[in-house]
Amino acid sequence: MTQIALRIHVGTLAGARHGVPLLVERLQALQAGATFLLCLGPDQSGRAFSQAMRMRRHCGWKTPFRGTLIPAGDIGTKAAESLRLIEAGGFEAGISAWNRVAWEKTVHEANNDWVTQDLNRAMAAFDHLFGHAPKIFGAPDWQMHRHQLRLLQRQGFSCASDCRGQHPFLPAWAGEIFPLPQLPTSLPTLEELMHGGRSDEAAVARLLELTQNSNGPQVFSLRAEHEGLGYLEDLAKLCAGWQAQGHQLVSLGTLASGLELKTLPYGEIRQGDIPHHFRPVALQGKAHLA
Repeated sequence: MTQIALRIHVGTLAGARHGVPLLVERLQALQAGATFLLCLGPDQSGRAFSQAMRMRRHCGWKTPFRGTLIPAGDIGTKAAESLRLIEAGGFEAGISAWNRVAWEKTVHEANNDWVTQDLNRAMAAFDHLFGHAPKIFGAPDWQMHRHQLRLLQRQGFSCASDCRGQHPFLPAWAGEIFPLPQLPTSLPTLEELMHGGRSDEAAVARLLELTQNSNGPQVFSLRAEHEGLGYLEDLAKLCAGWQAQGHQLVSLGTLASGLELKTLPYGEIRQGDIPHHFRPVALQGKAHLA
């Protein structure tokens, strides 16, 4: 049975407050596993205005102005009740960046101290919210930093899902090898498939076509702001379709627990473009000999 891990990013206050409870309820009904990757710091969506405007249809009018005309507010504090539903509902919770917008905009030029501070704040907020340390990390918008991998390894994380790729691997970056399993997003997102006017029904059909004969683990990324607030029924159809194909819907941790580290290939992390995405992302590159 092939496993498809559901990687759910939560990057806004609206997504945390309203999208998370809807996703928890629907995925429970489907008996599907999933990992929620949380940004627990300030919602500064207004500082990425064009991106936030694309979310306005689902998140409401406040999101494009948070952190500018409207106070940001820490997501982990203001949406704590909704976020605690994740583990209470039997799902896995992990962290993404503390400050999503700042990470996406500056992480490539950031120094090691900046990355350390952001991740330390994210881990402290997670521990305060759930009463234990996080073990799963997923970089927002597939924007990575080499020092991030060092920190995750030192802090005892079990796996990470930071890039786009084809299959699980151990990352290598400029000759430095990191023995922390990387579970790349291997399937296109619904948002990407809907680009250019493709209907949501056609996007679901395309994803089911891609997994019809899949014989290896897959990772599918979604957002609490998109699937949770706008396309919940399409997600339910997609998940039901995958289950009908014989796939098991699991968390990232479950997928990682079934991997044999000594058999995982090494892969170079590189930057590159993907269709219908407005900035370069981290990609699984060529095989690397350890």
